[in-house]
Amino acid sequence: MGGDIIRQYRRRGPAWRALGAVVLLFAAGVGEVLLNGVPFWPAVALVTVLLMADGWLALALLRSRTVVRSGGIISYGALRSRRWAWHDIRDLRVEDAPAGSSFRFVACLYDSAGRRTVLPFVNDRCVTDFHAETEFLRGVLASGRGVA
Repeated sequence: MGGDIIRQYRRRGPAWRALGAVVLLFAAGVGEVLLNGVPFWPAVALVTVLLMADGWLALALLRSRTVVRSGGIISYGALRSRRWAWHDIRDLRVEDAPAGSSFRFVACLYDSAGRRTVLPFVNDRCVTDFHAETEFLRGVLASGRGVA
């Protein structure tokens, strides 16, 4: 699935702040383990779990995005990416965000098998004019499928 990038949706704001918070979480966890006199092997296990969790979080912050290309849509997560060609996409819908989110609406992709995928960073917090942007994406979907 090649083609030029039409749109790219990423986390808004500087990533270094969020990465700094991840480093602080890791340092606080290691400090807690060291200050409480945890025996060596449990301490190693706890630090390893902290490192893996914080590493995954940092990777997700740096890598996660949604890319719209002339050939379709690619959704990147922390460890995997999912690709849909235009003919594999049945619909793009605006739906209410899950309760407790910092945004109100998200864009959801429904593939030809009926599976629903929430597109990363295509929401009313990361996109300035969210409803206009989703209409634009629906137009790109229609033209990508050859529908007038």
